Formats: sequence, structure tokens, C-alpha cells
Amino acid sequence: MRRAMLGLNLDLPDTTSMPMPLCPAELLTLSGADASSFAQAQFTSDVSTLTPGHWQWSAWLDAQGRARHFFLLMCVETDRLLAWLPLGGAEAMREALARYVFRAKLTLSASTDWTLHALSADELDTPLDTHAIVARADGFAFRQPGGENRIAWLAPSPAVDVDADALNRWRAADVAAGLPLLAPALGGEFVPQALDLERLDAIRFDKGCYPGQEIAARLHFRGGNKRGLRRLRVDGAAPANGTELLDAAGANAGRILYAAPVSADASEALAVMPIDQPDDAGALKTADGLGVFVITV
Repeated sequence: MRRAMLGLNLDLPDTTSMPMPLCPAELLTLSGADASSFAQAQFTSDVSTLTPGHWQWSAWLDAQGRARHFFLLMCVETDRLLAWLPLGGAEAMREALARYVFRAKLTLSASTDWTLHALSADELDTPLDTHAIVARADGFAFRQPGGENRIAWLAPSPAVDVDADALNRWRAADVAAGLPLLAPALGGEFVPQALDLERLDAIRFDKGCYPGQEIAARLHFRGGNKRGLRRLRVDGAAPANGTELLDAAGANAGRILYAAPVSADASEALAVMPIDQPDDAGALKTADGLGVFVITV
């Protein structure tokens, strides 16, 4: 079933009057003369192509080639990068990355007191290209996939009076866009192919070495990946991040990355599942017994 058939409205609310705070935001800052070269040697995307005023999706793998973190990487200045982790984990990422700094001219800092806002294009003084960022107040605004006019604004201030319904719509749009957002508890669970990082240009295999690159490249060139992303409809409240999926025989059929309610009695979720899992409506359920339907592949 497609979204139109489900009668779901994932359009974000009109925010022309003022930005709409959605939730707290966690960011990792890499600053110093070696910020870009350090990121290039650690992250999966081609950071060497990232110029000031632009962003790209990226990830950090462990030595076994599994994604520790998935994030949006912004170059706000020549010697300053910001990594936004939509589901959190900035301090854990800072602590783990610090072990690899050695003599690099680099400072790592984690911030947990920023806020994600939904912003209207009418509030910007200049049009936004797909991967451009613009400064707004002390923060940064940029477009996000999953809607024609979906603009995120990250601002360095604690979230107050957040709109839970607007956040649900925003997260459902993340699901529709197939963004493999990783909660901290799911770090190290999935290879890049299972998260479809190549579709987002979040991983390159021809840029040189980085942690887990050899294993990820072998899987890419020789094949063997058995899991991929699926968008699901769940009958009931949004399951928790990492919820196990079961097939008709009660065997494991995947895990939900995250989910969001889209109506009073249904949710949408993005899950990692076997690529040969059939799209049989009603054949899947969560560990809590909720019915699950695959609506896109």
C-alpha cells in the first residue's frame, strides 16, 4: 500500500508565523586545522568534497564495518564541522573519537542543548539549494528530504514548548524519505548496505581507508549483504527504537530503527529486514503482538 492509499497526511504544518520547536538536538563539533582531514580519515562520506556552507550524510563505522553513528555533517567554516545526530549520541561519539585524535590539530566537543525547529522557506532571506546551509541567528538552516518544503533549523538553545504532533509528522517524513536514523542503542548493529547508505551518498569506497572500510567494500564489491531497509505500517502506537520483528513462525524478521504515529491507531516505521522477506500483509508482527504491513521497499 502506498501512502495515498493509507490516507496519511505527512505535510508539515504551516510555520510562516514563527519557527516551530520540535525536539532537543545533539551536535558534535570538530574544530581546528585538521578537522576536515580527520573526518575524511574516520567517516564514510567523501569529506574532501564538502565545502563551507554545505552538508552531506555520513556515518562512522566500527572495525567490523558496522555503523556506530549516522549523522548529517555540515561544513560551517573551513576549519569547523558540525555533526548532527538526529536521535542523539553526541557525547558518546565524542568520547570514542577522542581516542584517535593523537597529535592532530583538532578539538572535539559535544552539545546537547540545541533545538531542532521546523522552518518555513518564507522565513529565509535566500533560497536553499539541496545541500546548502544558511546561517540563521546563531544556528543553521538546511533542507531535508521527505517533503517539498521541509527545512530544518538547528539553534543553540534548550527546547521549550515543543510541539509533539509536529515532531511526529517530521519523524514520519524521515521514515518516508528512508533516512536510517540510528538511536545510540543500535550503534554497531548494521552494515552500511543494510542501512542503504550508498543511496544517500553517505559512503564512498574509493576515497581511501577509514575504520571498517575494507569489510564494507568487500561486501559492496563481492556481494553477500542479506538485509535492507523497509518502510512499514504498524497497527497501533509507535514501537520503540530497536523493537524486534517476528514472522508468522515467531522467528526474527528484522528490527525497527524508529517509528512515528501517523493516525490515532497506526504508525509508520523504518526497519532493517532480510531483503528476501516477502511483502505479505499481516505476516509480520512486533514482539508485542502488533500487526505489521510492508508498504514500500
